[in-house]
Formats: sequence, C-alpha cells, structure tokens
Amino acid sequence: MACFRVVVLVLLVVLLMNAVENEAASFPWSCPSLSGVCRKVCLPTEMFFGPLGCGKGFLCCVSHFL
Repeated sequence: MACFRVVVLVLLVVLLMNAVENEAASFPWSCPSLSGVCRKVCLPTEMFFGPLGCGKGFLCCVSHFL
C-alpha cells in the first residue's frame, strides 16, 4: 500500500510541474475546442472559462455552450 501512495505522489508532482511550466498543456481542452474566442474582457452575454490556451492576460469567452 505504501508503494501505491509513492507512485500516486510522484505522478501528482510530475503533473503539477507540467502545469506550472505550461498552463495550456495541463488542460485536455482549449478555447477553440469550446468554440470560444480569446478576449481581454468577455462580453456580458458570454461565459468565461479562464485562460484555456489563450495568451497571457486573455480569457476564453464562449457565447454558447454545446
């Protein structure tokens, strides 16, 4: 059981290091896959989903989901 915990801990550390190094690579989806647009500020009719592959300072804005 202790071996399993060590493996899980190492896996989480590796994923965390990857996320810190490249935020866009840590997500399995991106703004274009959600039919979104990268903007500085989302329109009132849009939902924002965070950076999701957009450049620094930009948000992923989605006008409709699905």
